[in-house]
Amino acid sequence: MAAAPELQFGLEADHLTLVLPTTQTHEIEAWEVIWAKFQEQLKAASNFPVAHVHLIAQNQLVGGRQLQELADLLKPHDLKLKRIYTNRRQTAIAAATAGYSVDQDPPNQLLADVPLKLKPLLAPDKEPDVLYIDQTIRSGVEIVHPGSVIVTGDVNPGGSIVADKDIVVWGCLRGVAHAGAKGDRTGRIMALQMDPTQLRIADVVARAAPQAIEQRKPEVAYLTQAGIRLAPALKFSKNYQYQADQQHWQETSDPLLPVIS
Repeated sequence: MAAAPELQFGLEADHLTLVLPTTQTHEIEAWEVIWAKFQEQLKAASNFPVAHVHLIAQNQLVGGRQLQELADLLKPHDLKLKRIYTNRRQTAIAAATAGYSVDQDPPNQLLADVPLKLKPLLAPDKEPDVLYIDQTIRSGVEIVHPGSVIVTGDVNPGGSIVADKDIVVWGCLRGVAHAGAKGDRTGRIMALQMDPTQLRIADVVARAAPQAIEQRKPEVAYLTQAGIRLAPALKFSKNYQYQADQQHWQETSDPLLPVIS
């Protein structure tokens, strides 16, 4: 049996970065051995001038129990696990459920003393998977995903979702939602109830006007030539088409559609 590797870690400007090996290098099964070695590394490194830790989990399967074990190891050193980078859906869901910020698009550059062993997230011709989160997104949690995100729950104020494609919230959207984050102007934001702190599609930013609770209904936020607008979900699905030559969704003459700016 191959010896368990030591974890790579190092300081960045405002946090400690901890890097797991890829499964191609070493698929972690005996987590107790990994954490025991990491505990020795922490003791040897002594004090840290930062408070937060970012875990680059790569394609390792990291569950809620492993995240809690890591958080417990960090606590005596006054370190707090803050953000998880992963390209594995199960790990992303476990991290979001535990209340951590999740990023499924790892940093392009790591520390100079951390070898660049990250594998490509996706083949060039492969579409990103949809990320399903069966959990309310709480305040302080940020979800970042290279495809579409579907949340079966609410997005609370202080919560944030950033997706390269569409965002669907099967609940009340009260936090920040950014669809088409890398410039895709076809991106849409859909929610059963729209009461967001902020909406963003591609590089356009807006905030929806407050609505009385009894007036809230399923709506779609989409991009027009004049900015971001809202349409009833049923009407949008029937009456709207994206105009590729103009790079926005086709508007209608319906004066009842609320406008946000």
